[in-house]
Amino acid sequence: MNFTPRATITLTFIAFGAVVGINVGALAVLQKQAGVTPLIFGYMAALGMLSNILVMGLGGFINRHFDHRSVLLFILPMTVAGLIATLTAQSVFSFAAAIVLFNLALGGLDLFMNAEGAVVEHASPKPIFSSFHGAALFSIAFFSIIGSTIAIWFGPLWGLLPPVPVVALALYAIHKTIAHRPIVTHEEKPKPAKLPIKILVFIGIVLGLNVACELTCIQWSGRLLAELAPSLAAYSGLGVTFYGFCNGTMRLFADRLRARFGDFKLMMASLGVAILGLAVLSTTPGFEISVLAFATAGIGLASIFPCLFSITARLVPEARASALAFVSAVGGTPRILLPIGLGMLAQNYGLNAIYGAAAGVATVALGFTYLAAKESEARVAPRLSSQNL
Repeated sequence: MNFTPRATITLTFIAFGAVVGINVGALAVLQKQAGVTPLIFGYMAALGMLSNILVMGLGGFINRHFDHRSVLLFILPMTVAGLIATLTAQSVFSFAAAIVLFNLALGGLDLFMNAEGAVVEHASPKPIFSSFHGAALFSIAFFSIIGSTIAIWFGPLWGLLPPVPVVALALYAIHKTIAHRPIVTHEEKPKPAKLPIKILVFIGIVLGLNVACELTCIQWSGRLLAELAPSLAAYSGLGVTFYGFCNGTMRLFADRLRARFGDFKLMMASLGVAILGLAVLSTTPGFEISVLAFATAGIGLASIFPCLFSITARLVPEARASALAFVSAVGGTPRILLPIGLGMLAQNYGLNAIYGAAAGVATVALGFTYLAAKESEARVAPRLSSQNL
């Protein structure tokens, strides 16, 4: 069986979405199984995010010792181990430990599959990065409804069966397709690439805020569905499925929009759409309006993540993993603190408050996107002037 590099990375993103989707789809059952309240889950989500960011922040160090291929072949099985731990957790302590393990694995997979995806896109004559993320979102949507259904009817552990073949196929494709890039010895290494710190800080802040908004939609959609349509409450994966479908569909078209308008303009327009959807959700509308608002938020947030990763990798092509690691570390604070804040808001003020907070977060992200765009223009202008001379 032959795979192109693009097909291999797409399959890796699908495998990532499969393990995440099974976990998210079963979350309502898992929280009940482990006796976890919304506030405790908020703290656990923050702990998991800290683990995720820790691994991503070490990406540059890891990449100096292991190439993309080696990391991906090791980390994909680790995500399955983390999934097993979450599906079998029977107490608050074991669930917290499982979330840490799961997010450590997901952080490494996230960073290195995006780094290798950037390599594939930069070798392509046209933008293709958003298609990878679209595949991941469709996979999350598909496997989350499977995960919730299996958890309800057969028990959470049976949810392990659907993603295992996908992960195995991704491992086979990586082994066959991704080239081994020998690690340069200390004596042979050139000076480390100089990172454009200012713009990477802006990008990192936007990344952190955007992930926080996406997690708000993914992690709390099940509870919102339970309030708006109690008859569907058992199938908590439906909320994630719908959000993922809208988000993934938009990402299929995002590469065309990126090619036509550029990453920064697309991001600013998309954040405006996301703010509208999140603001409507904060008003506690009826079920039908909430469906439209979720669609709006999903469409708005869809393009941000792939645009940010592509911009970052393009800024420092000789040190993609290091640049992505720096951006991930900068974006860590809002990603760690927001889940705790959301848990407190949900506990004390209801779900409408957390979507109002997310709308505010998206507005701040829009401001930093504008600053990043201006910094990018300032970096390009001197180069154009020297070329004209």
